[in-house]
Amino acid sequence: MTSKPANAPQDIKLEASQMANSHPSSPLHVPEQGRTRLSGMRSLQQPAQKLKPRRKWFIFLGSLALLAGISFATIQLLPSKTGATRADWILHTVSKGNLIVAITERGTLEAAENKDVSCQVKAGKGSTIATTIRAVLVDDGTRVKAGDQLIHLDDSGLQEQLKAQKIVRDKAKNEWNNAVQDLEITMSQNVRDIATAKVAEELAGLDLNKFREGDLPQQMNEIKGRVLIAESDLEMWKDREIWNDRMVSKNYRTGNQAMADRFKQQSSQLALKKVKEELQVLEKFMAPRTTKELESKLVESRGNYSTKLIQASAKEKQNRGDSETKESVFRQEQQRCTELEEEIRKCLITAPQDGLVVFYVPDQARFGSGSQQSIVAQGEPVREGQKLMRIPNLDRMLVNVRVHEAMRAKVRGDVFLGMTEIHPLFALGCRSQLARLIHESCYSLERESYGQFTPIKVRSGLKAQVRIDAFPNITLEGHIKVVDEVPAASDFWTSDITVYRTMVVIDEGLSTLNAQELQLKPGMKAAVTISTDSKVENSIIIPLQAVQGSHKDGFKTTVKTNNGTEVRDVVPGLSDDKWVEIKSGLSEGEVLIMNSTDGGGKANLGVAQQDNKGASKGSGKEGKGTSTPPTTKATWPKS
Repeated sequence: MTSKPANAPQDIKLEASQMANSHPSSPLHVPEQGRTRLSGMRSLQQPAQKLKPRRKWFIFLGSLALLAGISFATIQLLPSKTGATRADWILHTVSKGNLIVAITERGTLEAAENKDVSCQVKAGKGSTIATTIRAVLVDDGTRVKAGDQLIHLDDSGLQEQLKAQKIVRDKAKNEWNNAVQDLEITMSQNVRDIATAKVAEELAGLDLNKFREGDLPQQMNEIKGRVLIAESDLEMWKDREIWNDRMVSKNYRTGNQAMADRFKQQSSQLALKKVKEELQVLEKFMAPRTTKELESKLVESRGNYSTKLIQASAKEKQNRGDSETKESVFRQEQQRCTELEEEIRKCLITAPQDGLVVFYVPDQARFGSGSQQSIVAQGEPVREGQKLMRIPNLDRMLVNVRVHEAMRAKVRGDVFLGMTEIHPLFALGCRSQLARLIHESCYSLERESYGQFTPIKVRSGLKAQVRIDAFPNITLEGHIKVVDEVPAASDFWTSDITVYRTMVVIDEGLSTLNAQELQLKPGMKAAVTISTDSKVENSIIIPLQAVQGSHKDGFKTTVKTNNGTEVRDVVPGLSDDKWVEIKSGLSEGEVLIMNSTDGGGKANLGVAQQDNKGASKGSGKEGKGTSTPPTTKATWPKS
């Protein structure tokens, strides 16, 4: 009885060893070296009856624990053939829902209606700097009333200009009485100049008529007469050539004599050609040139005569009205003094309306670009027209965000129809040419009044939800008002990224919310979620984690079935960084294994994910889904 417990561990170990050797695929399989060691153990266990009873029981219990651990690990590692659920699986039940594409960006809160406080002092010649700030009388964020003093600009330079201008004004007043003595001399000189110009005009007219009616016909007739003589000589020498041929054939004349007459014939031909060219030159060049020259002299003389008349009248009026002219100069200088006094008054800037003072920071200064940085502080230079402060209407707010170029095509603002769009539509309705002519004529006459035409809003921008960082529990509804067509200025850190400024208006009335202590102020940071037109409804929506593969190898997912697991091909549709639409391959109610790697690793949906990463990089903010099925919001589409 006492020997059996001592031999029990040995029997169990032998059975385990035989099982491992008979089943090579088993996790308990022992290699050849292990068998040698095991046989050695058998030889050592033969004197086991000599061990103490407590030590034998420890060996027995340890062997049982080792076999139990090996068996449990084997069961967990072997594939399930009966459809049992493993403890490390993350399961998801397939269901239908809605997937709405959205863009989440961060921006800065601004007032939709602002009264800008700018520098109205004019800059000097050759400079864009108007003056400097002497003192800032209010702090940023101070509430003011209409008429309160805000900024005092330096007016010392304008005071000096005013003193110098008063001296110029006095000189203009003294010059008022200096032109009366030149009146008689000017009148006598005007009479002589007018008479001389009149004689020159008459002589130019006579020269032109003389050339047209006398010299030109005479020269043309003389040349034409020479043409007739040359033609007669040429005909004579042609007859002479025929006569010479007969005489030479009868040996009455020699060949040299006939050759000499032939040369004379050629000379007459050249003479005729020369006379004709002379006639041609006269008709085409000399006659038009001489006529043009004489006409020019006539026009010049007439212009000179008219100029003398105008100059005489101008000089007479100048001398007779010199006192009035000097008086006008004096008034202009006096007006300049008044303008300088007005510029001095503009150096003291007051609030145009009640509201909250916000120091104006341009985009160049906000993003670290631009050659000039506008700072509202004592001693800082101020340019003409530079915006210094804003007094916003806190009841109408908007968010200034920047959308990455990859998302620019997916957002749109309010669409308006102005006169430039309406005018072609009316023109299309005019079918007859007369109707179109009347329409164009009326449009040209009333073009200036059309400039006051208020554009008609035909379509609102995309809806958006605004969440202020200072009030994270409140979501405000809004829509896109405008999206810039040109990229916004980039700063040093994002010089290689293109973004577009987008204005999102908060539609809810803020007067009631402000009364509820929701004090929105310009400059607050906010997150804006823009809902685009890309969406799917009542479709299979599963987590993106459950899809593996790529466009090249295909997309797969692992489905839990009654017989185990199944890797199934799927066709993805619209997706974001959390959820994906499945067009085919899955049915509602099936169970997916989200952490399975049988499908080949995490899915790569290609262009859509690249667009999402680009958007996150461009704006410094990451677009994310805002809810889970049945309604899920995404940041980019994939179709």
